[in-house]
Amino acid sequence: MSPTLRRCWLALVALHLVMLVYVLPPTVVFGDSPFGGPDYQTHYQHTTTLLNVHAEFGHAWAYDPFLLAGHPSGLIFDVDNKLHFAFTSGLWRLGVPLPVAFNLFTLLAAALAPVLLWLTARLLRQPPAARAVVFGLGVLAWNFDPTVRFCYGGGMISFATASCLCVVVVAAMHRLMDEQRRGFGVALLLLLPLALRTHVWSFAILVLPLTGLYLRSWSKVQVRTHLFVWGAALLGLLANLDWLVPALAHRALIVPSAGLGQATPDYLLWDFVELLVDPKRTGFVIQRTVLRALVVAAACGTLWAWRREPDGRSFAGGLTLAWLLGLTYFGALVPVIQATEPYRFAVPLTLWASVLAGPWLVASAGQLRALSRGLLLLLAVLLLPRLYQQIMPVVPELSPVAPLTGQAARNLPSARLGGVVDDFKAVVTWLKGQPDRGRVLVQYASLGEYLRWATDRQILGGFHDRRQIFQEADIFYFPIEDPRFTTGLADYLERYNVSHVVMTYPYLPEIERRSDLLAAGGIVGGIHRVYTVKRSGSYFAAGSGRVEAALNRITVHDASPAPGTQSLTLRFHHMQELQCRAAPGAAGACRVEKAELAEDAAGFVRVVGEPTLPREFTVELVY
Repeated sequence: MSPTLRRCWLALVALHLVMLVYVLPPTVVFGDSPFGGPDYQTHYQHTTTLLNVHAEFGHAWAYDPFLLAGHPSGLIFDVDNKLHFAFTSGLWRLGVPLPVAFNLFTLLAAALAPVLLWLTARLLRQPPAARAVVFGLGVLAWNFDPTVRFCYGGGMISFATASCLCVVVVAAMHRLMDEQRRGFGVALLLLLPLALRTHVWSFAILVLPLTGLYLRSWSKVQVRTHLFVWGAALLGLLANLDWLVPALAHRALIVPSAGLGQATPDYLLWDFVELLVDPKRTGFVIQRTVLRALVVAAACGTLWAWRREPDGRSFAGGLTLAWLLGLTYFGALVPVIQATEPYRFAVPLTLWASVLAGPWLVASAGQLRALSRGLLLLLAVLLLPRLYQQIMPVVPELSPVAPLTGQAARNLPSARLGGVVDDFKAVVTWLKGQPDRGRVLVQYASLGEYLRWATDRQILGGFHDRRQIFQEADIFYFPIEDPRFTTGLADYLERYNVSHVVMTYPYLPEIERRSDLLAAGGIVGGIHRVYTVKRSGSYFAAGSGRVEAALNRITVHDASPAPGTQSLTLRFHHMQELQCRAAPGAAGACRVEKAELAEDAAGFVRVVGEPTLPREFTVELVY
């Protein structure tokens, strides 16, 4: 290694470490709470819930009556949290505090991201100087690309991590098909299942590049190479059967969603000129995409050079780059791909382009040296404002303008992660002083997830688009034009036994002006408006009794059937696996059936006596 290259490596590693400490402050990583980003709260809620599920039931999912009037936690919606959960639970069982174990996954992912890009460049046989450039681009892409930043800032850390792993998988597959060496086959056997376990949409990233590489060489490779490929595919399937089998068995519960990340081809232009057109499509971040445009253009330069040589790497590089560009900007036009929120594939697109960009940028550096110093100085002056614009959203301390504060700042996922904010904790304190007589309706999704794991209250809220029929219990899942916000609000509050409401900016007058239904309780934590529902409710839509809820069970004491019947209806969501068991010594027997609801596809739980309704019984989930 030359002295110049050695100095470059020292500078790049130093930059990487500085950004790690800045973005992930040690006081937060090793603090007493998980990261506070919206998706981090969702994943931490899943983690705390499923740790209890595994300990008590030994299964990968359970019926959780504390969220959305009852829903299956660990089924379908959290398929992007499996490796993160395994990592966290493993460290926790070794004695690491749970929030720290949870945060360390993000720290490890951020630390390894540029290393994995460097490894990919090495697998693609790039020269040392190009590999150093790729490492540097990895540091810049991880910290300054808006979509990558949106992922790890908001909590989609598993997808960002999987994207890094996927670029290595493509490179390993290329080397295996090209050289048929055992080491690359073993690498594929290990990395493909790991990527698929990290995030389910690794399949979408890899399916065409890996298939194309295999079909291009399948008639020329040895039997051992075929076995490596099919073995990796089989291991990838086996590594995910624990969630895939129950998810497929409950596919009727899935509600397809195409509301987020649906960037269309015109966003190629909007991204190039750095316009934020629709935050629901590209994320609530400042669109600073000069780096993305640069690495994609440089990647095309490398591919052109490889193709002219000719070089076999051009096929793997070009196919993967074209596939990721297509997914990102054309995927919303394909109904099946819409469900993946396809703009998210800008993350692996940027990372893969960063890998391919290295050789062309190194070659171009020699041409730049041929320019006069005056011209280079002029170019530097012209580019300096654009460079500042890329850095400032990530390091707001460099801005002469006062940064956003309060909820406005919270809606923009920050490059610098923090813990749970104090106003969330203030809501918990307020709830402790309120009688527990019904559910708490929470407008702000992140707060809803936090209250689910931080309290023992039943919550209506959290992530509003959960891709399951149970989300219909959350009024904020529906557009503001829905009758639930107007003529149907009173029925909604009664239907789900809402006792308290917590509203957060942007406030909704459609709900808050209803003084006939709500009594204002003031402002909590300086930002959350809290209300008490005036009309007292019940967890019984028919009949009466006392309810005691826990994971996988709802116990009813002093049950009394509806007049003229031997049945009662609980305001909890129905699932086919729910069965009724009379308490020991209680007279009668019981069974569970679905009480249909016009406003909720899941329906409620009706318990029918056989022949008479027991006074004490438990509705429990039977796997």
